[in-house]
Amino acid sequence: MQTINLIMRTIMFVTGIAIASGCASLTENNPDRPSVNPASMLQVNQDLEIPSGKSRVFFQDGAVVPLGKRIDKWSTYCSLLMQKKHASGESNLNVSPGHFEIIKVVESEDYRGSKRTYVASLGWFYDVSSQRPVFVDFTIELLLKSAEQPNVHSLICEKRVDNWNLYDYPTLVEIRSAVGNLIEIKTP
Repeated sequence: MQTINLIMRTIMFVTGIAIASGCASLTENNPDRPSVNPASMLQVNQDLEIPSGKSRVFFQDGAVVPLGKRIDKWSTYCSLLMQKKHASGESNLNVSPGHFEIIKVVESEDYRGSKRTYVASLGWFYDVSSQRPVFVDFTIELLLKSAEQPNVHSLICEKRVDNWNLYDYPTLVEIRSAVGNLIEIKTP
């Protein structure tokens, strides 16, 4: 009887440690959600031109990503989104240096993966909808407000991860790295 009691205590102790370890790792990966406080301010430090026919300008590694250059989606990247698209023939659509109030922070994730997989060696398809996704795109959108520039809608930052079971939104440090000195986020 004492042996069974000792075994049960040991099992409960080990289970408790496993649960505590799991909770600790979730906290480490997601300590401060959302990563940007809605009471923060955003400051654009230089003129940013929206390409013709587009409604946003992209940033990665502290620089504007030129139109046609591929973005590394496995690393944090951001875009400054306008309310309307820059139509061809219109005057240039620019974001001027200035301050913007961050009025809302929206987080979302998009699970990507194949619903069906072809197995060449067997020559048939099988449904993998119950399987985990191939990767997840984590997005944080900072909705902006400015009386001087009401056409500027939001700063959207994203990154793609393949560890789908943990929340991995872009952190404030990653966002600042993506936009560099072009845009500052001032937290209260």
